[in-house]
Amino acid sequence: MPDLRVRDYSLVLPPGFVLVHLRGDLKENLRRVLNEKYGSQLNDRERGRLAQVRRSLLPVLQRARARGVVDAVLPLGTPWDAPVSRSLMFTPARADDRPADGAGATAVTTRAGSAQREVVEPEGAAPLPLDPSLSDGPVGTVLRTVHHVWPMPTEGVDYLVGTFSVSGSSDPELAPMVDALTELGDTIMSSLAWRDAHGQRVRVPGATGVVANEEKEPVA
Repeated sequence: MPDLRVRDYSLVLPPGFVLVHLRGDLKENLRRVLNEKYGSQLNDRERGRLAQVRRSLLPVLQRARARGVVDAVLPLGTPWDAPVSRSLMFTPARADDRPADGAGATAVTTRAGSAQREVVEPEGAAPLPLDPSLSDGPVGTVLRTVHHVWPMPTEGVDYLVGTFSVSGSSDPELAPMVDALTELGDTIMSSLAWRDAHGQRVRVPGATGVVANEEKEPVA
């Protein structure tokens, strides 16, 4: 797997979203993130539910890591009433491994410079778990997948591929919600910025400006 330690990146995450590092001790990373999010606010029943969430998420993230994913962004906020959700994954790639640009690929400007964006509308995608919240949630199918591909400013790594999927019920009445979650995913992707070994932002030509009140979430 290509290494991102030479020059990493940061994201601006909305409330309720957390970043889980898949490198290193994944089980411990997941436990820490979940405990930081919920640990001091739970009763006995909720602690049992949290353990169940951890057990269900761990094999999903392990499979993602086996495919080369190094970081995952998950929604851990208040469950939605509408049965739709979204998650984000980040994977370093060599030139031969990046997603091929399709006819619908477009160039977008982000804080990490220009990226290629492409929307994929899956057909007959396999079921995926939705929000890993503390309430029982439904299972839905992948409704839309969006790739963002950045040239990496790191020797030995050609590209960083950011992918988010919107999953849930395929009810046509939920299409506006799918579009809204796609916009939210695009906003998170556009906040990606490169960081140097000291955590400082690396500015590249054509990048957008700094977001006000930026929350630094270094991926290391």
